[in-house]
Amino acid sequence: MKLTKATKKELKAVVELFLEESSKKPYHQNYSPKTAKLRVNEMFNFGSIYIAFEEKELAGFIAIAGEGKGEIYIDEFWISNKYQRRGLGSKLLNFVQDKYKKKGAKTISVMTSRNAGAFKFYKKFKFKEDREEVILKKRLK
Repeated sequence: MKLTKATKKELKAVVELFLEESSKKPYHQNYSPKTAKLRVNEMFNFGSIYIAFEEKELAGFIAIAGEGKGEIYIDEFWISNKYQRRGLGSKLLNFVQDKYKKKGAKTISVMTSRNAGAFKFYKKFKFKEDREEVILKKRLK
């Protein structure tokens, strides 16, 4: 496995992985190819994207926002279904945590759903639910 910071040349592969994985259960984020490209470009321009390759194939990525501050935020984190449950996500998260801890970050945060597999993954890494932050939701009729 190779972990590295993404460059513009990897953006097409990141967009494809993002489109494929974000559309699955429980997320169902129905991006069009155009809006997915815009979203990934936004992640690239306002933070950093770190990518994991297995045998020259993009296996996953993590997008970080809030760089250079005391707190960083995981904007997006996707591992290809083909590479899930092989420790790749753990390696990528540990890589990012170590990198930003050395840069002076004190906290790392992420937003996920309780019914997502990612929730258990983050709990395994000792992420705690923030009692101050609340997401409010209203159904529009």
